[in-house]
Amino acid sequence: MTQSEREADWIVGIDVGGTFTDIIGLNQATGEVRDGKVLSTTEQEVGVLAALAAIEVAVPEVAEIVHGHTVGINALLSRTGAHTGLIATGGHRDLLDIGRMHREFGDRFYDPTWLRPHQERPIVRRESRFGVPGRLRYDGTELLALDEDAVRRAARELGEQGAQSVAVCLMNSYIDTAHEQRTAQIVAEELPDAYIQTSALYPVTREHERTTTVALDAYVGPAVVGYLERLMARLSEQDYRGTLWIMMMNGGVATFADAGRAPVFQLVSGPVGGVSGSVKLANESGAPNLLTIDVGGTSTDVAAIRGGKTPLTDTWTLETGLTLTMPLVDVESIGSGAGSLIRPSALGTVAVGPASAGSNPGPVCYQRGGVEPTLTDACAALGILQPDLFANGAIQLDVDGAVEALRTTGKQWNMSALELASAAYEIACQDIAAKVRSISVYRGLNVREFALQPSGSAGPMLADRVGQILGLDKVIVPRSPGQFSALGLLRSDLMVTRAQSIMTPLAPDRAEAVEDAFTALQDSIRTDLRDQGIDVSRLRFERAVFAMYRGQTWDNRLPIEAGAITAERVGELIPRFHEFYQESYGFAAPEIPVVVSTVEVTAVIPRELGAADHTPEQGESFLRTTRLTVPGTTEPVEVQIHVRERLAPHHPVPGPALIAEKFATTLVLPGRAAHVDDDLNLIIEPQA
Repeated sequence: MTQSEREADWIVGIDVGGTFTDIIGLNQATGEVRDGKVLSTTEQEVGVLAALAAIEVAVPEVAEIVHGHTVGINALLSRTGAHTGLIATGGHRDLLDIGRMHREFGDRFYDPTWLRPHQERPIVRRESRFGVPGRLRYDGTELLALDEDAVRRAARELGEQGAQSVAVCLMNSYIDTAHEQRTAQIVAEELPDAYIQTSALYPVTREHERTTTVALDAYVGPAVVGYLERLMARLSEQDYRGTLWIMMMNGGVATFADAGRAPVFQLVSGPVGGVSGSVKLANESGAPNLLTIDVGGTSTDVAAIRGGKTPLTDTWTLETGLTLTMPLVDVESIGSGAGSLIRPSALGTVAVGPASAGSNPGPVCYQRGGVEPTLTDACAALGILQPDLFANGAIQLDVDGAVEALRTTGKQWNMSALELASAAYEIACQDIAAKVRSISVYRGLNVREFALQPSGSAGPMLADRVGQILGLDKVIVPRSPGQFSALGLLRSDLMVTRAQSIMTPLAPDRAEAVEDAFTALQDSIRTDLRDQGIDVSRLRFERAVFAMYRGQTWDNRLPIEAGAITAERVGELIPRFHEFYQESYGFAAPEIPVVVSTVEVTAVIPRELGAADHTPEQGESFLRTTRLTVPGTTEPVEVQIHVRERLAPHHPVPGPALIAEKFATTLVLPGRAAHVDDDLNLIIEPQA
């Protein structure tokens, strides 16, 4: 049988992280599951193909690839995006710097020399920002005609500067696109090779956030679109005839075409895939409230899932002053991961991260040229990571090298290698716990109502201690935690979110206008999906309004049930808004009229997966004993190592113990016990 004649039965999820590229594949004909992990590559498409090779699935055998990548976020964090220009309304070119005058909390809150990250490392330099005459009123009527000559001069000057990308964001253009579209046409005439983005990307109010969103898209767009095109070309060269889905930050996947229109909404697509998987787990495990920690090689991503619902925010912020204005999955990050370097902090104390060894050179124990110790080296020295069991045997850890690096670094604090390793482990756990508190306790949540759910290959080795710090009794380690984000990608529904600001009163006599806006968005999504060859027979729509009291300048997102907006329904929605406001802010003002600033539609097509075969392996789960230095102690103790894939449901493993699987190791602390449930999730609870 030739490659082109093979049945395309496999669907695969591929998540590119800072250190590893994770893959999980499901054969929908047989139920076979294969997972793998390879080191991430600078050209991420190379790593994608290497990941497919690692699970021994030929490209023509793949029917669907669901992909999360880090191209955009890498370009943004390293400030290696396109040379970008901004064309704004006259007098508004400094909006990126002024923002909303927010300051970051911390040591520099009262520092008069503090600059926003965008000012220190601008995504659009000030000399590349131009204000052009022309102005629309709030209702879309023209107050001042667009000065097309000024636009053309700005475009030519950007060309002389070598601009590769141009963002166009004009005042009140969400209500009428004429000025922006004409500006984009002129720029395209002058700079035919440039990437051009307008606020048609997401035409809503909030001038600063809309400008930031468009500017960020222009900055990362060329890199992301170029990557997606290279990836598709590489796959096509190997006779790929399947579908390529891209994970988006709204919690769903998008078609290749739709993803290319909105690169900025892919910034943290991999971590979002993990949250998507956690939401599925919350609804299937009987634990609807989860605090999630996805510990990768470079960072840890955290989220709070309540009631089995995807956590959303409409003001996702990467850095102070760089905010996206679209309902996105609420996931936050901290620069503490398995590859984080152990170095002195600004005060000279032991710190873990934010600098990382990444995949090249990687931790010292990888034997790839790394010389500074990392959290991975600390765990290898403590005995948590076993040299022959790491990464399914793909990487043989050099424990002696890790210990020597820890000993050398520890001299500045008069600490032995094991003392420094134990301290680094504890600091990393405390840092992650603090980040979890920021999205739970500090938002009024009672963490004792939650279980902790780790993922990422490093998550399970830290989770029991993080849960202990937070005061949580239960830890749920899902199947294949090292590939959990990739699995979440596979289980994510197709989702398209669009919105339009309409600025109209929420009143019975305006019900038809609100319904017309919803209907127009739904019709445009349905048409676009059909044009891309998508079966829309199972398409459903979810609706939300952004509303506020008249006279306010900040709106609030309010999901609403399906059904046409009629005068009668408006009469029901108004009290709901007052109730929402009372619950959110402790007061309501029913005497003030309510204004709908924006209507939002999310189209959802559920993904259907075949049943996966998760039959436990045959054989005794006990593998051997080993010497383990439990973090917080100095004397090693003898502990058992069990193979997770062989654990029978409900068979207890008392701590301290290690439970090893192909791409992760779980540490069970003293006084705790672990077992797998009927769904083969690993549960850690206080020992009976």
